Amino acid sequence: MENTNTTVSTAPVKCTLMSNSIKYGLYTGLAMVLLSMLFYSFGLVGVSWTQYVSLVLLLAGIIMGAIAFRDKCNGGFISYGRSVGSGVLIGLVVGIILAVFTYVFLTYFDAVQIAKMVQTAEEDMMKKGLTDDQIDTAMSVTKIFMTPAAIAIMNLFWMPALAAIISLITSIFIKKDRENFEEVFADVEN
Repeated sequence: MENTNTTVSTAPVKCTLMSNSIKYGLYTGLAMVLLSMLFYSFGLVGVSWTQYVSLVLLLAGIIMGAIAFRDKCNGGFISYGRSVGSGVLIGLVVGIILAVFTYVFLTYFDAVQIAKMVQTAEEDMMKKGLTDDQIDTAMSVTKIFMTPAAIAIMNLFWMPALAAIISLITSIFIKKDRENFEEVFADVEN
C-alpha cells in the first residue's frame, strides 16, 4: 500500500521591514477608504473632525506596524531609524491606496464633489472680504488643483510626509535597542 501522506511546509514566511510595512500599509489604507466611504454615506465630507479621526487611524496603523515589526520580526528590537522607515513606508502604501481611491471616486462616482469644494472655497473667500479681483485670481489657482488627478497626487505625497512626521515622534517610544555591543555580535554569530 502506498503512503499518500504529504507534508506541507510550515516554514514561516520571512518577515522583512518592507513586507511588514506593506502589510500594515494595506490594512491602514483599506481602513481609511472604508472610513471615507462611511463619512461620505453620512454626509460628513468636509467636516473638520473627520480629518482627526483619519489622522488617529493613520497614527494607529504606523504604531501597530512598527511594534509588529519589532516584536514579531526582529526579536523584540527596533532602532529609531528603522521605526521611522517603517512608518514612512506604511504612509507611502496608504498614500498610493488613497490616491487611487480618490481618483476613481472623484472621476467616476462623485464628480460633483469637486464643484462643491470649489464653491465652498469661493464662499470662504467672500466671507473673508476679499475683492472680486482677488477672488478671481485665487479661484483660477484653486481650479488647477481641484481636479481628481491633482487631489490624488497630493494624497500620494501628503501621506508619506505626514507619516514621516508621526514616525519621528512615535519612534522615540517604540524603539528598543540591544543592550550592549556583545549581544549584537552574539546574534550574528549564531
